Amino acid sequence: MLTDAGINTMWPWPGHGLEGELTAAQQAGLQVVHMGALEPAEAAKLRDHPNWLGNVWVDEPTGSFWGKDMEGKFREFQDYRAKLNAAAPGRPIFINDVPWVTAPATAWWAKWNTAGDVACHDNYPVMNRKYRARSLGDEGNKSGIPTTTLLAAAVNHEQKPVWLIVGAFTSRGHGGFPFRFPTPMQLRAQVYAGLIHGATGIIYFTWDTYVCRDGSVLGMSPDPQPAYSTGGPGMTHPTPATPVELAESRALWLTATGINREIRELTPSLLSPTVGRDVVYSLRTEGDAVSQAPIRCLLKPHPDGGYVLLTVNLDDAVIKTTYTFAAGLKGVEPLDENRAAFEVKAGQTSFEDWYDPFEVHVYRVRPAG
Repeated sequence: MLTDAGINTMWPWPGHGLEGELTAAQQAGLQVVHMGALEPAEAAKLRDHPNWLGNVWVDEPTGSFWGKDMEGKFREFQDYRAKLNAAAPGRPIFINDVPWVTAPATAWWAKWNTAGDVACHDNYPVMNRKYRARSLGDEGNKSGIPTTTLLAAAVNHEQKPVWLIVGAFTSRGHGGFPFRFPTPMQLRAQVYAGLIHGATGIIYFTWDTYVCRDGSVLGMSPDPQPAYSTGGPGMTHPTPATPVELAESRALWLTATGINREIRELTPSLLSPTVGRDVVYSLRTEGDAVSQAPIRCLLKPHPDGGYVLLTVNLDDAVIKTTYTFAAGLKGVEPLDENRAAFEVKAGQTSFEDWYDPFEVHVYRVRPAG
Protein backbone atom coordinates (compact mmCIF):
# COMPACT_ATOMS: atom_id res chain seq x y z
CA MET A 1 0.00 0.00 0.00
CA LEU A 2 2.76 2.45 0.95
CA THR A 3 5.09 1.67 -1.94
CA ASP A 4 2.17 1.86 -4.39
CA ALA A 5 1.73 5.45 -3.20
CA GLY A 6 5.37 6.27 -3.90
CA ILE A 7 6.45 6.21 -0.25
CA ASN A 8 9.93 4.80 0.33
CA THR A 9 10.36 5.00 4.12
CA MET A 10 8.25 4.26 7.19
CA TRP A 11 8.57 5.58 10.72
CA PRO A 12 6.96 2.86 12.87
CA TRP A 13 5.38 3.88 16.14
CA PRO A 14 7.81 3.30 19.06
CA GLY A 15 7.77 -0.07 20.81
CA HIS A 16 8.09 -2.64 18.01
CA GLY A 17 11.85 -3.24 18.22
CA LEU A 18 14.29 -2.45 15.43
CA GLU A 19 14.76 -6.03 14.24
CA GLY A 20 11.02 -6.60 13.85
CA GLU A 21 10.65 -3.28 12.04
CA LEU A 22 13.42 -4.14 9.61
CA THR A 23 11.95 -7.56 8.88
CA ALA A 24 8.62 -5.98 7.99
CA ALA A 25 10.33 -3.23 6.00
CA GLN A 26 12.35 -5.72 3.96
CA GLN A 27 9.19 -7.62 3.08
CA ALA A 28 7.46 -4.38 2.04
CA GLY A 29 10.41 -2.82 0.18
CA LEU A 30 10.69 0.12 2.56
CA GLN A 31 13.39 1.80 4.60
CA VAL A 32 12.97 2.40 8.34
CA VAL A 33 13.53 5.35 10.62
CA HIS A 34 13.45 3.92 14.13
CA MET A 35 11.81 6.13 16.75
CA GLY A 36 13.43 6.13 20.18
CA ALA A 37 16.77 5.28 21.76
CA LEU A 38 18.55 2.04 20.85
CA GLU A 39 21.09 0.04 22.74
CA PRO A 40 24.51 0.17 21.04
CA ALA A 41 24.66 -3.64 20.97
CA GLU A 42 21.35 -3.84 19.08
CA ALA A 43 22.53 -1.15 16.65
CA ALA A 44 25.82 -2.97 16.08
CA LYS A 45 24.00 -6.24 15.40
CA LEU A 46 21.89 -4.62 12.66
CA ARG A 47 24.41 -2.07 11.41
CA ASP A 48 24.58 -3.51 7.91
CA HIS A 49 20.86 -4.09 7.38
CA PRO A 50 19.97 -2.57 3.99
CA ASN A 51 16.55 -1.33 5.15
CA TRP A 52 17.72 0.67 8.16
CA LEU A 53 17.89 4.35 7.20
CA GLY A 54 18.24 6.16 10.52
CA ASN A 55 17.24 6.73 14.13
CA VAL A 56 15.33 9.55 15.83
CA TRP A 57 16.54 9.74 19.43
CA VAL A 58 13.63 11.84 20.72
CA ASP A 59 10.66 13.77 19.35
CA GLU A 60 10.39 17.56 19.63
CA PRO A 61 13.09 18.32 22.23
CA THR A 62 12.77 22.12 22.04
CA GLY A 63 9.17 21.80 23.16
CA SER A 64 9.40 18.67 25.32
CA PHE A 65 12.42 19.76 27.38
CA TRP A 66 11.65 23.47 27.59
CA GLY A 67 11.95 24.67 31.17
CA LYS A 68 13.61 21.41 32.20
CA ASP A 69 17.24 20.26 32.12
CA MET A 70 17.80 21.23 28.48
CA GLU A 71 21.59 21.32 28.80
CA GLY A 72 21.63 17.88 30.38
CA LYS A 73 19.34 16.44 27.69
CA PHE A 74 21.48 17.97 24.97
CA ARG A 75 24.64 16.38 26.39
CA GLU A 76 22.73 13.10 26.68
CA PHE A 77 21.90 13.27 22.98
CA GLN A 78 25.48 14.08 22.03
CA ASP A 79 26.72 11.09 24.00
CA TYR A 80 24.05 8.85 22.50
CA ARG A 81 24.83 9.95 18.95
CA ALA A 82 28.54 9.33 19.41
CA LYS A 83 27.88 5.81 20.72
CA LEU A 84 25.41 4.95 17.94
CA ASN A 85 27.64 6.41 15.23
CA ALA A 86 30.42 4.13 16.52
CA ALA A 87 28.15 1.09 16.73
CA ALA A 88 26.45 1.63 13.34
CA PRO A 89 28.52 3.98 11.14
CA GLY A 90 26.63 5.65 8.33
CA ARG A 91 23.23 5.56 10.02
CA PRO A 92 21.95 9.10 10.58
CA ILE A 93 21.17 9.80 14.25
CA PHE A 94 19.02 12.87 14.83
CA ILE A 95 16.02 14.42 16.56
CA ASN A 96 12.73 15.67 15.18
CA ASP A 97 11.83 19.11 16.46
CA VAL A 98 8.87 21.48 16.75
CA PRO A 99 8.44 24.53 14.47
CA TRP A 100 8.92 26.96 17.39
CA VAL A 101 11.77 29.09 16.04
CA THR A 102 10.87 32.47 17.56
CA ALA A 103 12.41 33.95 20.70
CA PRO A 104 13.13 32.65 23.28
CA ALA A 105 13.41 29.28 21.51
CA THR A 106 15.51 30.32 18.50
CA ALA A 107 18.98 29.57 19.91
CA TRP A 108 18.00 26.22 21.36
CA TRP A 109 16.14 25.24 18.19
CA ALA A 110 19.24 25.98 16.13
CA LYS A 111 21.39 24.03 18.59
CA TRP A 112 19.19 20.92 18.44
CA ASN A 113 18.81 21.15 14.67
CA THR A 114 22.54 21.28 14.02
CA ALA A 115 23.45 18.52 16.49
CA GLY A 116 22.24 15.53 14.49
CA ASP A 117 23.14 14.00 11.15
CA VAL A 118 19.86 15.28 9.69
CA ALA A 119 17.93 18.48 10.43
CA CYS A 120 14.31 17.39 10.89
CA HIS A 121 11.21 19.18 12.16
CA ASP A 122 7.44 19.08 11.81
CA ASN A 123 5.27 22.03 10.82
CA TYR A 124 1.48 21.78 10.63
CA PRO A 125 0.11 25.21 9.64
CA VAL A 126 -3.48 24.14 8.94
CA MET A 127 -5.42 24.83 12.11
CA ASN A 128 -8.31 26.93 13.38
CA ARG A 129 -6.41 30.15 13.85
CA LYS A 130 -6.91 33.39 11.98
CA TYR A 131 -3.61 33.71 10.14
CA ARG A 132 -2.77 30.04 9.85
CA ALA A 133 -6.10 29.52 8.15
CA ARG A 134 -5.33 32.30 5.65
CA SER A 135 -1.65 31.74 4.92
CA LEU A 136 0.77 28.81 5.01
CA GLY A 137 3.55 31.36 5.33
CA ASP A 138 4.59 33.55 8.21
CA GLU A 139 1.90 36.18 8.57
CA GLY A 140 0.70 36.21 12.16
CA ASN A 141 2.53 33.13 13.47
CA LYS A 142 6.14 33.83 12.35
CA SER A 143 6.87 30.10 12.24
CA GLY A 144 5.52 29.13 8.84
CA ILE A 145 7.05 26.44 6.66
CA PRO A 146 9.20 28.94 4.71
CA THR A 147 10.80 30.32 7.88
CA THR A 148 11.47 27.02 9.65
CA THR A 149 12.76 25.23 6.55
CA LEU A 150 15.01 28.11 5.49
CA LEU A 151 16.38 28.34 9.03
CA ALA A 152 17.13 24.60 9.17
CA ALA A 153 19.08 24.86 5.91
CA ALA A 154 20.87 28.07 6.92
CA VAL A 155 22.06 27.01 10.38
CA ASN A 156 23.56 23.90 8.79
CA HIS A 157 25.17 25.94 5.99
CA GLU A 158 23.25 23.76 3.51
CA GLN A 159 25.56 20.86 4.37
CA LYS A 160 22.99 18.46 5.88
CA PRO A 161 19.72 16.94 4.70
CA VAL A 162 16.67 18.95 5.79
CA TRP A 163 13.58 16.83 6.37
CA LEU A 164 10.14 18.42 6.78
CA ILE A 165 7.14 16.62 8.26
CA VAL A 166 3.92 18.07 6.81
CA GLY A 167 0.41 17.73 8.21
CA ALA A 168 -2.02 15.26 6.63
CA PHE A 169 -4.31 14.70 9.60
CA THR A 170 -7.06 16.12 11.76
CA SER A 171 -7.23 16.08 15.54
CA ARG A 172 -10.30 15.92 17.71
CA GLY A 173 -10.74 18.66 20.27
CA HIS A 174 -10.45 22.42 20.34
CA GLY A 175 -7.44 23.04 22.58
CA GLY A 176 -4.27 25.01 21.98
CA PHE A 177 -3.42 23.21 18.72
CA PRO A 178 -6.66 22.47 16.84
CA PHE A 179 -5.05 20.88 13.79
CA ARG A 180 -7.36 20.12 10.88
CA PHE A 181 -7.19 18.14 7.63
CA PRO A 182 -5.62 20.25 4.90
CA THR A 183 -7.40 20.39 1.59
CA PRO A 184 -5.63 18.54 -1.24
CA MET A 185 -4.45 21.94 -2.50
CA GLN A 186 -3.07 22.83 0.93
CA LEU A 187 -1.23 19.50 1.24
CA ARG A 188 0.50 20.06 -2.09
CA ALA A 189 1.30 23.63 -1.06
CA GLN A 190 2.92 22.43 2.18
CA VAL A 191 5.17 20.02 0.29
CA TYR A 192 6.22 22.51 -2.37
CA ALA A 193 6.71 25.29 0.17
CA GLY A 194 9.14 22.93 1.90
CA LEU A 195 10.98 21.98 -1.29
CA ILE A 196 11.24 25.58 -2.47
CA HIS A 197 12.70 26.71 0.84
CA GLY A 198 15.30 23.97 1.26
CA ALA A 199 13.71 20.66 2.27
CA THR A 200 15.41 17.59 0.83
CA GLY A 201 13.01 15.04 2.34
CA ILE A 202 9.25 15.05 2.94
CA ILE A 203 7.44 13.03 5.61
CA TYR A 204 3.64 12.86 5.87
CA PHE A 205 1.98 12.74 9.27
CA THR A 206 0.11 10.47 9.36
CA TRP A 207 -1.09 7.10 8.00
CA ASP A 208 -4.56 6.33 9.35
CA THR A 209 -4.45 3.29 11.65
CA TYR A 210 -5.61 2.40 15.14
CA VAL A 211 -2.40 3.88 16.51
CA CYS A 212 -3.23 7.45 15.51
CA ARG A 213 -6.92 7.02 16.28
CA ASP A 214 -5.93 6.00 19.81
CA GLY A 215 -4.52 9.51 20.13
CA SER A 216 -7.71 11.13 18.75
CA VAL A 217 -5.99 11.75 15.41
CA LEU A 218 -7.34 10.76 11.98
CA GLY A 219 -4.83 10.37 9.16
CA MET A 220 -4.89 9.66 5.44
CA SER A 221 -5.46 6.28 3.83
CA PRO A 222 -6.65 4.78 0.54
CA ASP A 223 -9.20 2.77 2.53
CA PRO A 224 -9.87 4.47 5.89
CA GLN A 225 -12.24 2.66 8.22
CA PRO A 226 -14.98 4.22 10.36
CA ALA A 227 -13.10 2.68 13.32
CA TYR A 228 -10.21 0.22 13.66
CA SER A 229 -11.36 -1.29 16.94
CA THR A 230 -14.56 -1.60 18.91
CA GLY A 231 -12.59 -1.93 22.10
CA GLY A 232 -10.64 -4.67 23.76
CA PRO A 233 -7.54 -5.09 25.88
CA GLY A 234 -5.42 -2.00 25.40
CA MET A 235 -7.58 -0.74 22.51
CA THR A 236 -10.05 1.61 24.10
CA HIS A 237 -10.06 4.70 21.84
CA PRO A 238 -11.14 3.82 18.29
CA THR A 239 -12.12 7.48 17.51
CA PRO A 240 -14.79 6.77 14.86
CA ALA A 241 -14.58 8.89 11.71
CA THR A 242 -17.50 10.65 10.06
CA PRO A 243 -18.34 9.97 6.40
CA VAL A 244 -16.90 13.37 5.45
CA GLU A 245 -13.67 12.65 7.33
CA LEU A 246 -13.36 9.33 5.49
CA ALA A 247 -13.72 11.19 2.19
CA GLU A 248 -11.07 13.71 3.24
CA SER A 249 -8.71 10.91 4.26
CA ARG A 250 -9.02 9.22 0.86
CA ALA A 251 -8.61 12.52 -1.00
CA LEU A 252 -5.38 13.31 0.83
CA TRP A 253 -3.97 9.86 0.09
CA LEU A 254 -4.68 10.29 -3.62
CA THR A 255 -3.10 13.74 -3.48
CA ALA A 256 0.02 12.49 -1.69
CA THR A 257 0.35 9.71 -4.26
CA GLY A 258 0.30 12.28 -7.05
CA ILE A 259 2.77 14.55 -5.25
CA ASN A 260 5.17 11.64 -4.75
CA ARG A 261 5.05 10.85 -8.46
CA GLU A 262 5.77 14.49 -9.28
CA ILE A 263 8.75 14.54 -6.90
CA ARG A 264 10.19 11.37 -8.44
CA GLU A 265 9.99 12.97 -11.88
CA LEU A 266 11.52 16.21 -10.60
CA THR A 267 14.32 14.48 -8.64
CA PRO A 268 17.11 15.14 -11.20
CA SER A 269 16.28 18.85 -11.07
CA LEU A 270 15.74 18.99 -7.31
CA LEU A 271 19.14 17.38 -6.68
CA SER A 272 20.90 19.81 -9.03
CA PRO A 273 22.39 23.11 -7.83
CA THR A 274 19.92 25.98 -7.79
CA VAL A 275 20.27 28.27 -10.81
CA GLY A 276 22.50 31.21 -9.93
CA ARG A 277 22.33 34.95 -10.45
CA ASP A 278 23.50 34.65 -14.05
CA VAL A 279 19.85 33.95 -14.92
CA VAL A 280 17.90 37.12 -14.20
CA TYR A 281 14.17 36.76 -13.62
CA SER A 282 11.54 38.56 -11.57
CA LEU A 283 7.85 38.36 -10.69
CA ARG A 284 5.01 40.80 -10.15
CA THR A 285 1.79 39.89 -8.32
CA GLU A 286 -1.71 41.31 -8.44
CA GLY A 287 -4.58 40.45 -6.10
CA ASP A 288 -5.77 40.72 -2.53
CA ALA A 289 -2.85 38.93 -0.91
CA VAL A 290 -2.78 38.04 2.78
CA SER A 291 1.00 38.16 3.13
CA GLN A 292 3.66 40.44 1.69
CA ALA A 293 5.22 37.74 -0.48
CA PRO A 294 2.52 35.19 -1.30
CA ILE A 295 4.28 33.61 -4.31
CA ARG A 296 7.52 31.73 -3.58
CA CYS A 297 9.80 30.35 -6.32
CA LEU A 298 12.81 28.14 -6.94
CA LEU A 299 14.64 27.82 -10.27
CA LYS A 300 16.45 24.57 -11.07
CA PRO A 301 18.05 23.23 -14.26
CA HIS A 302 16.04 20.82 -16.38
CA PRO A 303 18.04 17.70 -17.36
CA ASP A 304 17.04 18.16 -21.02
CA GLY A 305 17.85 21.87 -21.16
CA GLY A 306 16.31 25.03 -19.83
CA TYR A 307 14.91 25.32 -16.33
CA VAL A 308 12.28 24.04 -13.94
CA LEU A 309 10.50 26.84 -12.08
CA LEU A 310 8.77 25.62 -8.90
CA THR A 311 6.21 28.05 -7.48
CA VAL A 312 3.59 28.08 -4.72
CA ASN A 313 0.91 30.48 -3.53
CA LEU A 314 1.02 30.50 0.28
CA ASP A 315 -2.15 32.56 0.70
CA ASP A 316 -5.89 32.02 0.81
CA ALA A 317 -6.20 34.48 -2.05
CA VAL A 318 -6.45 34.51 -5.82
CA ILE A 319 -3.20 35.89 -7.20
CA LYS A 320 -2.23 36.85 -10.75
CA THR A 321 1.53 36.58 -11.30
CA THR A 322 3.71 37.78 -14.15
CA TYR A 323 7.18 36.25 -14.55
CA THR A 324 9.82 38.09 -16.56
CA PHE A 325 13.06 36.50 -17.83
CA ALA A 326 15.45 39.21 -18.94
CA ALA A 327 17.15 37.04 -21.58
CA GLY A 328 13.85 36.17 -23.27
CA LEU A 329 11.69 33.09 -23.60
CA LYS A 330 11.42 30.33 -26.15
CA GLY A 331 8.82 28.18 -24.40
CA VAL A 332 6.88 27.75 -21.15
CA GLU A 333 5.15 24.47 -20.28
CA PRO A 334 3.11 23.83 -17.10
CA LEU A 335 4.00 20.42 -15.64
CA ASP A 336 1.59 17.90 -14.05
CA GLU A 337 -1.50 20.02 -14.73
CA ASN A 338 -2.90 18.58 -17.97
CA ARG A 339 -2.51 22.02 -19.55
CA ALA A 340 -1.00 22.88 -22.92
CA ALA A 341 2.22 24.83 -23.24
CA PHE A 342 1.81 28.61 -23.26
CA GLU A 343 1.99 30.48 -26.55
CA VAL A 344 5.32 32.30 -26.66
CA LYS A 345 6.08 34.77 -29.46
CA ALA A 346 9.45 35.86 -30.77
CA GLY A 347 11.03 38.44 -28.48
CA GLN A 348 8.69 37.67 -25.58
CA THR A 349 10.26 37.99 -22.12
CA SER A 350 7.25 37.48 -19.81
CA PHE A 351 4.40 35.10 -19.12
CA GLU A 352 1.52 35.30 -16.66
CA ASP A 353 -0.62 32.82 -14.78
CA TRP A 354 -3.33 32.74 -12.12
CA TYR A 355 -3.11 31.02 -8.75
CA ASP A 356 -6.09 29.84 -6.77
CA PRO A 357 -5.63 29.83 -2.98
CA PHE A 358 -2.64 27.63 -2.02
CA GLU A 359 -2.09 26.52 -5.61
CA VAL A 360 1.20 25.15 -6.93
CA HIS A 361 2.47 25.67 -10.47
CA VAL A 362 5.61 24.03 -11.84
CA TYR A 363 6.87 25.14 -15.24
CA ARG A 364 9.51 23.99 -17.68
CA VAL A 365 11.02 27.21 -18.98
CA ARG A 366 13.02 27.26 -22.22
CA PRO A 367 15.13 30.42 -22.57
CA ALA A 368 15.59 32.22 -25.87
CA GLY A 369 18.77 31.65 -27.80
